[in-house]
Amino acid sequence: MISKFLSGAFLAVLLVAVSANARPLPPQSQSGQTSEQTKSITGKVTTVETGGKAFSMEVSQGSSKRTMQFVLDKNTVVQGHVGAGTTATVEYTQNGGQFVALNISEQGAPSQSQSPSPSQQ
Repeated sequence: MISKFLSGAFLAVLLVAVSANARPLPPQSQSGQTSEQTKSITGKVTTVETGGKAFSMEVSQGSSKRTMQFVLDKNTVVQGHVGAGTTATVEYTQNGGQFVALNISEQGAPSQSQSPSPSQQ
């Protein structure tokens, strides 16, 4: 249990470190070709590869679920603390048969305001 927590915490810190060094994408790839169409999908992160260079996400498409594998590059921007178990939205392109994550955003937890706070009473 503790090793899972430490592993998850390490990966979250690593993803945050990657995001601190991220730079915006240039309008064209280094080869001079325009990039593929950007797509977006939301799902639950299931695994993060050691080193934070890739991760898997379970996504729902209609009535079925599937796992997508994403890779990160030097331009990937990570917003929030994203790790295994986190719900996140990924903006990505497909490049050479791989899904390259451009922007990964942690999705906020549902609101837990079931009763008004003392200042609202």
